[in-house]
Amino acid sequence: MVAVCAWEGTLADTEFGPPPSSATPPTVPGEAGSDFLSGVLAGPTDSAAAKQVQTEGAHLKALAEGQGFAINEEGHQAYAKACDFFLQGYTRMADDLRILASKAAMGSSTYAHSVAEFNVKVANGDPESMLPNIDLMRKGIEQAREALDIALKNYKQADDSHSISFAEMNRKIENS
Repeated sequence: MVAVCAWEGTLADTEFGPPPSSATPPTVPGEAGSDFLSGVLAGPTDSAAAKQVQTEGAHLKALAEGQGFAINEEGHQAYAKACDFFLQGYTRMADDLRILASKAAMGSSTYAHSVAEFNVKVANGDPESMLPNIDLMRKGIEQAREALDIALKNYKQADDSHSISFAEMNRKIENS
C-alpha cells in the first residue's frame, strides 16, 4: 500500500491524511497531486495542460519544502519511476520534434509544402506548439521529482520522530 501524507489533493491509489509532523498546512489553493497528474495526462498537445504540469510541479515542490507533503518509500518509488520514464524519454521526444521543426523536403507540390509547413508549426511554430509544451512539462516533472525526494525525507524524519516519541513513552511507562 502506498502511503502519502499531504495537506491537500488526491492521487489515485494513495491515502491522504494529516502530515506526520506538527507543521501548519500551506495556504495554497488547489489539489496539487491531482492537478499535476491531470496536466501530465493531457500531454504535450495542450499548452494549458503543459503549463499546468509546470505550475503544479512547482506547487508539489513547495508543499514538500514546507513539510506539507510526505510519501513513504513504496509511493516514492512508484511516482519517481513515472517521472523518470518521462524525463528519460524527453530527450528523444525533443530531438524528434526538432527534426520535424526543420521544414522537410516532401516534394514540390503545393500539398507537400503545406504538409511540411504544418509539421513545422505543430513541432515548434509558436508557444502553443509541442516542443515548447514538452519543455514546460519537463520543468514541471523535474520539480515534481525533486518534491518526491523531499517528501520521502519528510516521511522518514516524521517516522523517526514518532519512533523516538514512542520510545520515550515506553521508558516512562516502564519507569512508572
